[in-house]
Amino acid sequence: MNVQAEMLVILCSLLVAGCAIATYDSSYDYSGSIQCLAEPLDPQYGGGLVGNPNFDSGLDEWSVFGGGKVAVRKSKKAWLQLDKGKDIVSAFLEIPNGQSIIVGSVRKRKIRIHVTSKEGLKLPGANIVVNQIKPHFPLGCSTAATIIDHKAYQDWFTSRFTTTTFNNEMKWYYTEVYPGKENYTVTDAMVSFFKKNRIAIRGHAILWAAGNVTQYWVKLLPPKEILKAAVRRTGSVVSRYLGDVIAWDVMNENLHYSFYEDKIRPNATAMFYQIARALDPRTPLFLNEYNTLEFPLDMAVIPSQYVEKIREIRSFPGNERLKMQIGLQGHFWRKPNVSHMRATLDVLGAINTPIWLTELDTKRGPNQAAELEEVMREAFAHPAVEGIIVWGGWKPTGCNQTCLTDKNYDVLPKGCAEMCLIDNNFKNLPAGDVVDKLINEWKTTNVTGVTDGEGVFEHKVFLGDYSVTYSHPLIPRPVNKIFSVRKEKGPFELWLPL
Repeated sequence: MNVQAEMLVILCSLLVAGCAIATYDSSYDYSGSIQCLAEPLDPQYGGGLVGNPNFDSGLDEWSVFGGGKVAVRKSKKAWLQLDKGKDIVSAFLEIPNGQSIIVGSVRKRKIRIHVTSKEGLKLPGANIVVNQIKPHFPLGCSTAATIIDHKAYQDWFTSRFTTTTFNNEMKWYYTEVYPGKENYTVTDAMVSFFKKNRIAIRGHAILWAAGNVTQYWVKLLPPKEILKAAVRRTGSVVSRYLGDVIAWDVMNENLHYSFYEDKIRPNATAMFYQIARALDPRTPLFLNEYNTLEFPLDMAVIPSQYVEKIREIRSFPGNERLKMQIGLQGHFWRKPNVSHMRATLDVLGAINTPIWLTELDTKRGPNQAAELEEVMREAFAHPAVEGIIVWGGWKPTGCNQTCLTDKNYDVLPKGCAEMCLIDNNFKNLPAGDVVDKLINEWKTTNVTGVTDGEGVFEHKVFLGDYSVTYSHPLIPRPVNKIFSVRKEKGPFELWLPL
């Protein structure tokens, strides 16, 4: 990166995974590359705009995370150096959000409503009222079996969210505690409730790669019997909820853990993705992991490792066209590093695979709500992100007064939830207020206006399903029409003949 001023030399030791450089610009390019290039791409933003480029204020506006060191040297280039050996080094540019501009271009679209007579004449002066019925961006919340028996919780949940993930109730250890004795009673009741209320369900999870959460009886089986049991489990849950879920987390946390590879064979995970696809060819299959966004120093789940795992699964014979998506859990139990988060989304977005934040929560404490809002805004503004699930499902034991008043934020009391959106009286807590604020901010409601001299009314709206009511002196009563605004180029043209 060439600049015409004194620049920064960043010395990254062998143990350092990343350094952050603070720069400032009025807009942001979300493009990224996962290719190994013979020649570097041209610098973005004409080489960048660096805050405090001449170090007139010392190292103000230059920051570092991890174990990196920052020092000032005279040079025409900025460079990265390892003391010895080789390791993965990441540099992140911290750029002001500009989120409102991005949201306007990624999450919104202009509508043009044309009101005409039966003869096709343009009608100025028609009164228009537009209301959103349902947003297209899935913003959901996790939940537990407690929703079945608590009407107040049901009302709170269904009035806000369009999507959900069950905390544990669809997992194998929940539905088959003892070998051969499946029990889907609770899961069926939850699926029935959400289908009735038209709330989409993510299938979480078919299998879990961590041995410590695998049933004891599975771990005692010989390898061939583990394979049989896992195949039977996959067939059982996928066929039972075929058409009822919008996604499957096939092998949960498979970059961190490898129980089935260790017990069966190295390509076991790819095989289970193939089985799931054969049983349910229409539903996207997710790789779901933690720390990719949250913790830059976890080398097991950095973007390149994530991309390589997807390639590995697709390289299995028959998986070449596997419809996969990326699940990033988002358990921010440390202060969010938004620069790292954005850079990670840029890189993963380069493979043109939809990304969801699947289990988003932030650390207990006085900053929890503010940090939750920061992460949600960053995710919503990124064009690669196609859904957010907040991990804030209510349980009376997890959100009781003892949990909410405990001040030791570094140690989670037994049975308490990391993040609660509501208390046991179903009243919003600060994190719940943040979610409500963003839900209301990210939708278009009660847009009113009058068609102009050309019989046209224009407005920019969030993507979603809408109703429009229009009236004119030439018609005896108002007319209503339903329409859907999807992500496409150009304005959405709606013609309304009287």
